[in-house]
Amino acid sequence: MKGGPSLELYCNGHVGGCGVTDEVVQWMERIQNSGVDDDTPVSAAPTHTYHSLAAPSSQHPNSLRDDSTRNWDFHTYNKYSRAANTGEHSRVRRAAADEKIRNMCSLYIQTDPLIWRHIREGFPDHRDPHKKSEVDAKTREEILSLISHHVTAVNYIYRYTKFDGRKKEHRNIQFEVQRIKIDDDSLCTPHVFGSESNQFCLENIDVSNFLNLHSLGNHEDFCLAYVFTYRDFTGGTLGLAWVASASGASGGICEKYKTYTETTGGMYQSTKRSLNTGIITFVNYNSRVPPKVSQLTLAHEIGHNFGSPHDYPSECRPGGQEGNYIMFASATSGDRPNNSRFSTCSVGNISAVLDAVRDGRKRDCLKENAGAFCGNKIVEDGEECDCGYNEKECNDRCCYPRQLSNYDVERNSSAKGCQRRAHTQCSPSQGPCCNAQTCEFVSAVTNQTCREATECSHASFCSGRSAECPNPRAMNDHTKCNNGTQLCIKGECSGSICLAWNMKECFLSSSPTKIGDGVTAVVNRRALCQLACQTGPDPESCRSTAEFAHQVGLPTGGISLRPGSPCDNFQGYCDVFLKCRAVDAEGPLVRLKNLLLNRATLQTVQAWVTEQWWAVLLGGVALIVCMGAFVKCCAVHTPSSNPKRPPASVSAARAERSPHRAVRERIPAVIRDASRAEGLTVRARRGGAA
Repeated sequence: MKGGPSLELYCNGHVGGCGVTDEVVQWMERIQNSGVDDDTPVSAAPTHTYHSLAAPSSQHPNSLRDDSTRNWDFHTYNKYSRAANTGEHSRVRRAAADEKIRNMCSLYIQTDPLIWRHIREGFPDHRDPHKKSEVDAKTREEILSLISHHVTAVNYIYRYTKFDGRKKEHRNIQFEVQRIKIDDDSLCTPHVFGSESNQFCLENIDVSNFLNLHSLGNHEDFCLAYVFTYRDFTGGTLGLAWVASASGASGGICEKYKTYTETTGGMYQSTKRSLNTGIITFVNYNSRVPPKVSQLTLAHEIGHNFGSPHDYPSECRPGGQEGNYIMFASATSGDRPNNSRFSTCSVGNISAVLDAVRDGRKRDCLKENAGAFCGNKIVEDGEECDCGYNEKECNDRCCYPRQLSNYDVERNSSAKGCQRRAHTQCSPSQGPCCNAQTCEFVSAVTNQTCREATECSHASFCSGRSAECPNPRAMNDHTKCNNGTQLCIKGECSGSICLAWNMKECFLSSSPTKIGDGVTAVVNRRALCQLACQTGPDPESCRSTAEFAHQVGLPTGGISLRPGSPCDNFQGYCDVFLKCRAVDAEGPLVRLKNLLLNRATLQTVQAWVTEQWWAVLLGGVALIVCMGAFVKCCAVHTPSSNPKRPPASVSAARAERSPHRAVRERIPAVIRDASRAEGLTVRARRGGAA
């Protein structure tokens, strides 16, 4: 068994607990420490299929900031593609020899049928059989845009973080998508017996089994491999990932596809897995997760892959107005300065893993960042279009794939990958306003909708001047959205309803507050899940909306936070019963130690012993008497450690009290024991020897 820090299950970085049991954590630890390196050829199919183990969303997606408190716009980077992404082969570019610029982590991203179904059903014509191909193309474009947004957001965070290790500096860490696989729901319908089905079609999979299912595939050609899904996991879990270790345990970035051993039903079973994996979901308590929260979730899970556990101790999870950092166990809303930064604890942990990668103690798969990667279906700088890696992936008649066919080379000797074909105006990979049949811009006369209206933005229509969809016109600021609990700000449902009353959203605290001389009041845990507002910067003016509901026209009881929302100054989350539950980032053993050995408990015990000294004395005497009686009654019935000694009997007990009889009975017993040991049969005769 290899050493190293124990693996933990890490989930979303903004709401709720991880929603996993101690048994799941122990299972993950056993898997992570049981890896066996081998150089035998491996296939993409797992050795065994593993089916066991049973295993909250903030609505405040305001602007994110980096270390310089600069606002990041994570929603202006729109990339589209119409390519049918069903390829199963994978590849990776060769790395440059210069170690100083090997800072790029290649990504494999797969989307499952549930997120396909959710996005597809958002289009009005999704039930029209005559528009199936059109709706499918829009669904792919939307999914590719979603992937592009999230990778761009993660790049902003990691690029400007300095992971300075003990030996080397690790700067400008970047991520590049090199393979995308979009699973539609065509394989989720009943098929002919014996046909292959997609295991991701199963809806009732808990978060640990879902990650395990993804890990059974061979992903060693990539730095990391992720699955995006739309599953409402138990306990508000938004993500899960394997954690890297600098001291030998398997898991995290660059991990190879190798054999791991586990015990199933009392029997050892060897299974090949890739532990450079993770998953995130976009739904939480039946509500779509805000974009910035899901982007921070992806950054959080990748942080685990790079070796950072949840932030600990308290110095690395300060809360308050600055907020908690990316690797906080939960309750990060995304609108505080620290929410898009790594704490010093996380920086140190990630730096240690990067040092191990550079020193050769862990596999190094980081590559040179050579700019745009042709073939990933995302149009990047320097590319006219990008329809996929080869003809199998590229269904675009307007664009050349990365790998040109002999037919294309014969017809056009100057053809290059990710360039438009001759006599074309655009490619559908550039945006939804390109006609896939004519390779021309969609005319404005057709009034074709390229982006549907939302609560905070109007619908967008193709302009006839570009393949990209024009930015939608935003609704007026302070328009109510999200069932009247938030306000529209610059086209996004991100503002607090408190702004409508010229107030600022705040948190009710569980800390006792003084209301008089020597009198304190403790806020009820249910009251902590009520929306609260304050006047100006004064935290003392923070009041629940239930207190002034009648003044602003709210229903009696005010507004409650949604299940999964942060509460108690980001130190907890609201469960489905709207009760604020504290974040458990320390584990059961640390929690028990703090309960028994904290200063307040010890002082309480000391005071009670001082006042009730006579009770302590009587208790000690009673304990001694009970122990003596126990020894007296049970000593003669205590079994011997000698395996050949017969069990104690009542006659043996009487022999202890009658020495003369014991002498007479002891000799035959010894003879019988010796006879058994020699394998002899002794027969007693009257008046004679045996």
